[in-house]
Amino acid sequence: MAEMMKASVVHAREDVRYEDIEKPVPKAGEVLIRVKYTGICGSDVPRVNGDACHYFPNVLGHEFSGVVAEVGEGVTRLQPGDYVAGVPLVPCMKCPDCAKGDYSLCKRYSFVGSRQFGSFAEYVCVPEINAVKFDKNIPFEQAALFEPATIALHGLERCEYKGGRRFEGCCF
Repeated sequence: MAEMMKASVVHAREDVRYEDIEKPVPKAGEVLIRVKYTGICGSDVPRVNGDACHYFPNVLGHEFSGVVAEVGEGVTRLQPGDYVAGVPLVPCMKCPDCAKGDYSLCKRYSFVGSRQFGSFAEYVCVPEINAVKFDKNIPFEQAALFEPATIALHGLERCEYKGGRRFEGCCF
């Protein structure tokens, strides 16, 4: 019999239930993460209250941190007990854009907490490359904000922002 876990599951528009679902098992190249903290993104709201959910039932959540609980076959960079933050974009790693390292341009990508089950659960499985190890001195609350912080940083870099100067406008 499959092991179970608690998760927040979207069954339909405005229908979210806290229930038992099957605990994921890491496949080759994946890690199973025991979620410690997860954020609610603005993109989660229309997935619950609107028509933006890709399928039902679904487990949302893509801004998270936790502890590696188990590793799948072939995982070499992480081990159980490591503290990690999640990277939600899961590129196909086979297309020309991925081959160039332009993962955000991948047209066959998946996304944790949207196109595959996410972190509004006790556990989430992600590819090894999507788990960023961090120092145990960093609180899980802060590590769960790594992903949204990178979004803000990207915007500042697009604007050629330089710290310590007055912001005069943006380049795009």
